[in-house]
Amino acid sequence: MIEVKKFIGHFTCSVYSNYTYKKLSIYELIFECVFNQKKAENAQLFFDKVDDLVYVGAHSKYDKSGAYRTTYIFLVRVNDRVGIVDENLNILLPIEYKEIIPPININDAVFVVKNTQNKRGVVNIITNAIIVPFGKFQRIWGYDTHHALVCTGYENKRINRAIIDVRGNFVKNTEQYGIIYPFYGTGVEYILVTTKSTDKDAKGHAQAHYKLLSKENPVSVYWPNIEVTERPRDYINHYHPSYDKMDAYDGDYDALWNTD
Repeated sequence: MIEVKKFIGHFTCSVYSNYTYKKLSIYELIFECVFNQKKAENAQLFFDKVDDLVYVGAHSKYDKSGAYRTTYIFLVRVNDRVGIVDENLNILLPIEYKEIIPPININDAVFVVKNTQNKRGVVNIITNAIIVPFGKFQRIWGYDTHHALVCTGYENKRINRAIIDVRGNFVKNTEQYGIIYPFYGTGVEYILVTTKSTDKDAKGHAQAHYKLLSKENPVSVYWPNIEVTERPRDYINHYHPSYDKMDAYDGDYDALWNTD
């Protein structure tokens, strides 16, 4: 029996050719698990139209009339491009991109996508708003707990990083840290950062200190008044999320399904 999970990770056009679900019975199983057989007939529609699919979750909100509406979100691949559709195969994000990273909290609705020019941006697939223009940042990790890590540039062989919110705005003071470790899909409630190496040890070597920020509100320290020089053990254990599909390269978790 195939276990149907919420997808966490990258979904790209550059993947193995024979990895996917190419049996109608598998598509039917997925739809029966998601919809309790209410939309099992949609499995045939997807099977006929797309080369692969991943169910990422259901987005719910009240519309202007006050009705509570739910949109079921699927990442799909057609030929060499990926996009996003709802349960009826209505296009939410055109199937013309190279890579998609869904948010951990699906109601955030902000997806990191990479276009054919290899530039990354952020799109809200419910409002169709471009949250972060393509090419503004060299790198954007996925959204986790309403925030995402971005690479703002390089300086003296050093990578500058910061944290943005679901509106694309910088979180105050996050650019001041020496290192902000990737936190997408870590499964913990905090973000590991280091202070800039201004202090020196007895031998004159620069020394940074580890801090923990709240994932919900990165302006706040997760554990007040705690400052350590060793990274937390449980962060190491949760550093890499569990993926539903095979990694492109063993050990290279940032390159999942990305063979550029």
